[in-house]
Parts: sequence; structure tokens; C-alpha cells
Amino acid sequence: MYASVLFLQKKKIMNRILQVVVSLMFVNFVSMGAGSVNGQVEVVNAVWVMNEGGSIEIPSVGVYNPTEATFTQVMEFEGAGFTTDVIIADGAAFAAADNMIYRFDLDTYEVEASVEMEGVRKLAYYEGAIYATRGEYDSETWGSVEFETYFVWFNSETLLWEGELPATEGVGFDAEGLVVKNGFAYIAINHAFTWGDEVGLLGVYDLESGEYEEYDLGEEGKNPVHLKVTEHEVLMVNNTDWSATSLSRVELPSLGASEALVTTMTVAGVSSACNAATLIGDELVFQIENETGMRKASVSDLTPSPEMWGPATDVYYSMAVNPVNGNVYATVTNFVDAAEVQILDVSGNLISSFQAGAIPGGMAFDVRTVVGMTDLDMFEGSRVVGEYDLMGRVWAQGNKGLKIETMSDQTTRVSYVAE
Repeated sequence: MYASVLFLQKKKIMNRILQVVVSLMFVNFVSMGAGSVNGQVEVVNAVWVMNEGGSIEIPSVGVYNPTEATFTQVMEFEGAGFTTDVIIADGAAFAAADNMIYRFDLDTYEVEASVEMEGVRKLAYYEGAIYATRGEYDSETWGSVEFETYFVWFNSETLLWEGELPATEGVGFDAEGLVVKNGFAYIAINHAFTWGDEVGLLGVYDLESGEYEEYDLGEEGKNPVHLKVTEHEVLMVNNTDWSATSLSRVELPSLGASEALVTTMTVAGVSSACNAATLIGDELVFQIENETGMRKASVSDLTPSPEMWGPATDVYYSMAVNPVNGNVYATVTNFVDAAEVQILDVSGNLISSFQAGAIPGGMAFDVRTVVGMTDLDMFEGSRVVGEYDLMGRVWAQGNKGLKIETMSDQTTRVSYVAE
């Protein structure tokens, strides 16, 4: 009888601790900028980072835990020369490494499926399928590998082949950027592995009907590297012949325009090379080689801004925007050894940073929905009857962090132990 009472009391305490943990998560996530709808809160559980490896490290993928501020390497891609992309979709992480696509469990990091695909570049998800662009350098011809298809899709659960768009019917050259939005795939086509013969095309593929349209970015719009899609337009950063940079804005019927309209503007005399670009608010932000601070242009008409974005200290290789609070994750690398990922606010002010592997590139956010609770009790004046950490384990002397105390009057108190 006595043992049963103790069991029920312990169970009640643990349930209360779980309530407090969820409540603490809610308070923390709201302070980070997360919104709440019907008590549900979107939170960033983890940030996946692809490391390209460079000349002294094997390419790999790692996971950053924002709560603990720790970075853990998940897998090295033995035999791979580089990595190209990572996305979170369908309850899993999908990583493109050289000639392979992997599906990872988000919690255990185990590989659930994989498929070989020579020249895989960027990934996107839509209704149970993973779509991939393709492009590869041929060391014998010093040009591009010629594929029968540059746009392929696989079952998202098994990664078994499901379909492709033949080069004779659609994308006919090396393709890079890929965004799927409202049933349309937007594809940046650049033929970038054939020096001096680059192209500048935007491919638009209707995933439901199978119809394909292609739009020429003009003579100054060759070699598109970055592709971003808003509610109203497609924006592209183009490397041209590598001696200059241009920006393209494409209005399309699939995005609500009455007719297609392509606008390309040259940023003369400077090269963006392989550096970062992203959308921040109503501006396109892009990095020019050897410049510290990033240039900005209006999304609506590509008008350049006289002001720079970010600290004038680093050149960013890759960028991604936290979809929950708008913070920007930007990678800094010397292309040789381990590098850092900086976390900045929307104005470009440094918040914090963490060390990643060599040449951190693609990033993806594991966003989850939790149920928020607002009835957190923090009363004083009663006797402490139990002390626990956030995992429900008995608090040990020397522990640091959040401590949960259960009180003699059935309430709970939370404190933070720093030393």
C-alpha cells in the first residue's frame, strides 16, 4: 500500500514536471518570436548544416541544437567530394552529397533511405515526392556531363525513382536553384560547368499537369546561382561570365501576374562568385566577393540600396533565415578548415555563433509544433519536497541550468542555477 502511494505521488510529480517543461518551452519560444495559434507554438528544434569538407575534411552533415547551443556531427559522406543541399520535409531531413541523396530520421539521425543520383544539386519537396536538379563537371571534356534528364523526382519515404523530365522536353542544361511553390517547380538553369558557354534560363514546371515553360533572363542574366520565390515574383542572382553580377526579377502567371515579364539589372564590375544571398523582408541581400557587408536591392523593382546589410567584418558563403523568428544564419569559411555559423538579427547585428565543419554550406530548420501552456505556477512560501532537472532526473549537487522544485503545497517553482 505504501509503495503504491509513493508510486502515485511520484507519477503526479513527474506529470507536473512535464507540464512545467512544456510551459517553459512555451515561454522560451514566445520570447524567441514564435507565434501561438490555439495554444500551438512553432519552434525550431534543430538546424541541420551541410559541410562541404574542403581539401582536408570528409564532407559531412551536422545538427545544431539552439537550446543547448551545441553542434553534433551526424554523418561523414565517405567517398563524396562535396555536399550541395539539405531540406527538412515529410518528417525527415534530406541531404544531397555528391552523387547520393539521403533521408535521415530527425531524432535518431539514422539513415532511413538513400538513392544514387550522379550530379545532384538542389532538393525540394511536394506532396510525397523529393525533386532534384542536376549538373556535373566532366573532367575529360572540361565541360558539363550530358544527362538525359536534369530534373528528377523520387518517393519521399523510400527514395525510389518516381519520374523525370527528359532534357528533350524541358530542362536541357545543368540546373542549380530549385523552389517548389503551390504546385509549380521554379528551376535556375545555368550550364555552369561549361566555361564560356553559360546560359540564363528560368524553367517553370507544373507538377500537376506536367506542362513546362522556359524564360530567358537575357544576355546579362547568364549563370543564375541563387533562386528565391516570393508570393509575387521569382528573384535570381546571376554570376554572368564571373566578371560581373546581375539580378533578375520574373513576374509569372503562376504567381498572379497577368503575363510573364523578365527584368534583369547588371551590377557591373563586381562578382558575387559562390557567395551568399537571401531574402530579408522586402529586400534581396547578396554578397559580393571580397566585400564585407552585403548589398541590398528592392524585391519589387531591384532598386539598389545605398546602405549595406550586416557587420563589415566577414564575407558570408551561405545564408538561411530562421522561419520562426527571422534571425539569419550565415556561414563564414576560409575554404580550408573548420568554420563558424553566425546568428544575426534582421538588421545584421551579431547575436551569437557556433563552430561547424569545414566549409558549411546548405542549412535547414527542423520546425516543430508544440502545445503551449500558460498556467506555469511559481509560488513561494512553501517547503521544497523535490528538485529535478528538465529531464525529470533528481537534481544533483553541482548541476547548472533550470531547476524545477516541487513544493509541499502541490505547486512548482522554477529557478536558474548559473554557478
